[in-house]
Amino acid sequence: MSWRLRGHVLRPALTLLAALALGACSSLSDFSPFEDGAVNYAAGSPVGERLNGADRQALAEAFTRAMETGAAQRWSGNRAVGEVTPEGYALANLKPDPNQRIPAARGDLDLAHVMETELGLYVLTRNSNIRTGPGTDNRAVEVLPSGTGVDVVGRVADKNWMLVAVGGEVKGYVFGDLLIEEPGAELELAGGPMRRPVLCRTFSQRVNIYSARHEWDGAACKDGAGWRLAEDPQPDQNAPEELMEF
Repeated sequence: MSWRLRGHVLRPALTLLAALALGACSSLSDFSPFEDGAVNYAAGSPVGERLNGADRQALAEAFTRAMETGAAQRWSGNRAVGEVTPEGYALANLKPDPNQRIPAARGDLDLAHVMETELGLYVLTRNSNIRTGPGTDNRAVEVLPSGTGVDVVGRVADKNWMLVAVGGEVKGYVFGDLLIEEPGAELELAGGPMRRPVLCRTFSQRVNIYSARHEWDGAACKDGAGWRLAEDPQPDQNAPEELMEF
């Protein structure tokens, strides 16, 4: 998560109080927005601890609408105003670190299936429909040409359908008979654990509180309880030190 602070004069109702000093930025990994029924989608930002209950409620309603509709949402609370802008989709729980997210081309994929993860590289043997779910009754959204290399990020446990990514982005499902292992990659296709993918979405936020304007970026994932702020993945211990992110 990244954030930016800009000096900004708000409407008179909000300029009655002087700007407060910024608090320390708390870790998202230590926060659940659903604890004790108090949803705080600004947690981990400089303003997370400065929003009161009315602010948090207004933000929570706008945040959920933004994530579900894909449209930016403005909100106004008791002493703060802001805007939530939804951005791209991603899938979590498909890598050894379940918090690691793979970008996804769309957010309407059928993810209600347990699948074997990390099957590796395959090649399409013919022109193939990409579908939103594992079955021909699901909508075809794209056609990939024969010979396209794909990364099989998941194989549905009880169906011969593969969830595939192209160029690092999950596209959708391909029927398994249309794929062959990429030559030379056979020994690497061991497969990972059985997991159900989780839909995530990146976002940017702006909050004006008192005389200061705060902006930051983050991600949220949708589970059975609703949209939760996403935890940051663990650094890759095998990556060169200069490429590791903290």
